Amino acid sequence: MMQKYSTGIAAICAVLSMAAAPPQPDLARVDARAPAGSGRFPAVMEQAASFPGYTVFAPAHLATQSKLPVVLWANGGCMAYGNRYRTFLTEIASHGYLVISIGGIGPATIEGGSEEGMPPPPVSMTAPALSNYTQLTDALDWATAQNRDRKSALFAKVNTAAVAVMGHSCGGLQAIAAAADPRIKTTLVMNSGVWNKGTGGLPGAPVTKASLAKLHGSVLYIGGDASDGAHENSRDDFERITSIPAVWAYPDGVGHGGTYFEPGGGTFGSVVVNWLQWRLRGDRAAASLFSGPDCGLCRDTRWHIARKNLK
Repeated sequence: MMQKYSTGIAAICAVLSMAAAPPQPDLARVDARAPAGSGRFPAVMEQAASFPGYTVFAPAHLATQSKLPVVLWANGGCMAYGNRYRTFLTEIASHGYLVISIGGIGPATIEGGSEEGMPPPPVSMTAPALSNYTQLTDALDWATAQNRDRKSALFAKVNTAAVAVMGHSCGGLQAIAAAADPRIKTTLVMNSGVWNKGTGGLPGAPVTKASLAKLHGSVLYIGGDASDGAHENSRDDFERITSIPAVWAYPDGVGHGGTYFEPGGGTFGSVVVNWLQWRLRGDRAAASLFSGPDCGLCRDTRWHIARKNLK
């Protein structure tokens, strides 16, 4: 069952206070009904005054936290609403992660719903982009600066050596583009993959199949079954990746919209948290969901999984 969590305004403001003076509310909105996630560190959603155009999800009580690995998120449709995947991203943050999503906090009506499918290729790369993949690495630059700023609540609280980039649909293409940055340790491409038609990318996500050679660290492709418009794209990407640990997995009965808007992010939420725990924290129990002849997803009759180069 989804937990409910409420916190005093002073505690919320302490999460991302950017001033040396007594903290002031740094929120676009306070919503006590927000899902706090199932992890050990109930999380909140914030919009930092020092970083407009982004939404930050983090454990509510940073004072008791060890360093937080960083998760950079790009939205489906390459949209610029950072609260679109609020339930899913809050779940991740509640396991002790600093999650930064492209886009400021929009209306509550943007949260949830469904992502019908990727637009059919080819798409003109000169069309206006709602966001750009470079915003993901800009977010990492900001987190790195906050980690060094003694006036920031994030001072010495960010593990900049443990960084994941991920995205849904069009955002998955943005994640592939940003993954060329050497600071990225793992990439998660969700309901997405580079097309074999047109350039292979979308406005704001200028990728081609050649971009896959720039992936490093490790990569997880997670998506829907054959009803997912990105299913074949993701399968083809996985087959082309030869030199790094890679997993391609999908459950039956799930389409392009994934399970992001279910409580806790649904089955995708659980799989993603386990991948992050393994690849960014070295958690061997989490690794068992993916690795070994009797892996957790291997035994789950709902899931299909292909793997290569796992250690």
